[in-house]
Amino acid sequence: MNVDTKQAKEAKSKLPEGWRWGRLGEVCDIIAGQSPPGSTYRKIPEGLPFFQGKADFGLLNPVPRVWCVEPKKVALPGDILISVRAPVGPTNVADVKCCIGRGLAAIRCGGNSDRDFILFAIRHFESHLTEKGAGSTFEAISRHDLEQLEIPLPPLAEQRRIAGLLKRQMAIVEKGRMAAEEELQTINALPAALMRRAFDGEI
Repeated sequence: MNVDTKQAKEAKSKLPEGWRWGRLGEVCDIIAGQSPPGSTYRKIPEGLPFFQGKADFGLLNPVPRVWCVEPKKVALPGDILISVRAPVGPTNVADVKCCIGRGLAAIRCGGNSDRDFILFAIRHFESHLTEKGAGSTFEAISRHDLEQLEIPLPPLAEQRRIAGLLKRQMAIVEKGRMAAEEELQTINALPAALMRRAFDGEI
């Protein structure tokens, strides 16, 4: 056994008391996307929003650009959407009932799993999924790959507690990011403002 494999196994065995390693398919249903016929696509809101891959993802929820009147596979509000074709791994959360194409899969959490905890866990193991997808001719992962993904699973109450802590920390980070972005916009606008003052004879 090489050093890397030994270290990986040792790291995997170290979990807090009451936790266990479990496969994603044990606690969630995985719905593989399927692209409907092109004749069912619409450019105006008719039918269900149709999401085909990461290009449709927003910061947290996907943004509709195309609709479908005869969906083949459907995700429900609250389902985790994951990109399963290049790039593999990025996630969003469905906020409406929607049609999903073959570039996405929907992960629907069961009664023994907290959606936000599962979302954070998938994001933590995104690089693992990316590596698995890189092994195929066309960068992609299957529903089976997602079902077999092993993640650490604490009891449900602990999942909710951890997810709550992470969400609060993420909110703080996002608030700081927005403040920094506003400050940067102010800085970028400063030269133009100074030029206007110069032209007006104020400088």
